[in-house]
Amino acid sequence: MTTALVPPGPRGHPVLGSIREIQRDNVSAFMDAFRHHGDIVNFRGPLRIQLLAHPDYVQHVLRDQHKHYPRPRKVQGCLSTIVGDGLVAAEGASWLRSRRLTQPAFHRDALRRFGETFTATTAELLDGWQRRGRDAGPVDVKSEMMHLSLANLARALFKTDLTEAITRIEPAVQRALAFTHRRMTSPVDPLRVPSQGRRRFLDALGTVNSVLHPMITERRRTGGSDDLVGMLLGATDPETGEAFTDAQIRDEVSGFFVAGHETVSTALTWTWYLLSLNPESARRLRAEVDEVLAGRVPTVEDLPKLTYTTMVVQEAMRLFPPIFVYMRCAAQDDTIGGYHVPAGRWVVVCPYVTHRHPEFWDNPEGFEPERFTPARSADRHRMAYLPFGAGPRKCIGDSFAMLQMPLVIAMIAQRFRLDLVEGQHVVPEPAISLRPRDPMWMWLRPVEETS
Repeated sequence: MTTALVPPGPRGHPVLGSIREIQRDNVSAFMDAFRHHGDIVNFRGPLRIQLLAHPDYVQHVLRDQHKHYPRPRKVQGCLSTIVGDGLVAAEGASWLRSRRLTQPAFHRDALRRFGETFTATTAELLDGWQRRGRDAGPVDVKSEMMHLSLANLARALFKTDLTEAITRIEPAVQRALAFTHRRMTSPVDPLRVPSQGRRRFLDALGTVNSVLHPMITERRRTGGSDDLVGMLLGATDPETGEAFTDAQIRDEVSGFFVAGHETVSTALTWTWYLLSLNPESARRLRAEVDEVLAGRVPTVEDLPKLTYTTMVVQEAMRLFPPIFVYMRCAAQDDTIGGYHVPAGRWVVVCPYVTHRHPEFWDNPEGFEPERFTPARSADRHRMAYLPFGAGPRKCIGDSFAMLQMPLVIAMIAQRFRLDLVEGQHVVPEPAISLRPRDPMWMWLRPVEETS
């Protein structure tokens, strides 16, 4: 009988193992470990985890054996603190019920109605940029994309303009997510320790809830089903006939709101950053937009023709996947790639690493949207690219994001070229999402002045 081996990995500190490196910058820690130790890496210390990089191993955990790899209770608990017990944080039967109830609202055909919402909100952003004038200075594109995605999500969820509330919600969500990330990687739960950070976190949750909960209550009172909340209010479980309670609606909406805008805004921000660094790709994007749209506002029907625009978004999410890590816990002893995975061990799938695996990606650090053409994608491992996760728990909002982002990119490219201000040191910040750590300052160049 062959005994499964313990995976290789960094030696780390004799007591703390690699926890300091993981807490400081888990993306760099995981990428370095993959380069030095291969497709499965064992990390020692109080945070005992195994990193899985190969798509075969990713498929084993996220799809083939997903029932034996639930999320760690600690991760589930941290998420439920900010989004309740809805789809984002739930496990088991509770998750399955939420998925059945919410799935119809997020079907791609049902979401097509929001195309005009996305383009109307983007037009308002562009008109504001136009009014700034030439001498207004650069803009923080990270903040601009955050405002845009929040506005789009609010209008899709509630058919409501949250412009006035966004200035309060945006920093509150960022504080909540940053604190939650610290909780996930800390041996001592900071929520149990009285501190200024804990107080700020609870205040942030209060701010978000003070905006969302009254809107849900009012939406229940007024009825209707022409927005996402209305569709959820009218949803029934196809197997039991049960509907969401008010508390469950609040949890689902909180999850969509917190997770949905963060991932979209982050992906849009990185897209503009990469286009600025790759002017030939930016020129090809503008050429496609000009040819397909001829100056008019895009519609959902244009998306099949905006192929390069969509590939640009896909490539940006390959290099900077908004959700860059998925954590699971082995419910029983297992063997992956000939290596032992003991029951109770956390396993980590890191799309940032898998998206750079040289066996599946030529020039893995290069920005090449053309790698997503049908011909070049045909034989690629299905689990080599997972910006929205994979398996049964694949993000329910993937169609929502991929409907919204190409429309936004096309509209902005019609009117402006975004150039990164020279001298910036752009650093990814691995929190719940992989966003730029600092403001992303960019010059807005009207297209008519750059052609």
